[in-house]
Amino acid sequence: MTRLDRTLAALADPTRRRLLDRVGQRAVRAGDLGRGLPMSRPAVSKHLRILREAGLLEAVPQGREMRYRLAPRPTSLAEVRQYVERVSRAWDRALEAFKAFAEEDA
Repeated sequence: MTRLDRTLAALADPTRRRLLDRVGQRAVRAGDLGRGLPMSRPAVSKHLRILREAGLLEAVPQGREMRYRLAPRPTSLAEVRQYVERVSRAWDRALEAFKAFAEEDA
């Protein structure tokens, strides 16, 4: 699986997107991130691991605990952006071609 695939898979899950939203700008404990979510601590840890492996989060040790923060410059998001832009350009070209075809017959 490529880094792009891992990142898209990580972002495809609504729980992981919610965890990313909760992290914000400062390092947060896993227990605080999972508070109020309908899942076990091991499930939260699994989601956090997937986000780390996708390069979206960093784990920072503080004492006996790990705190999670957004990765400062996630190259994986740059790959997602490039992919979306490439697909968007392809769709734009296809729609323009369809429009030209439809206008020819009109």
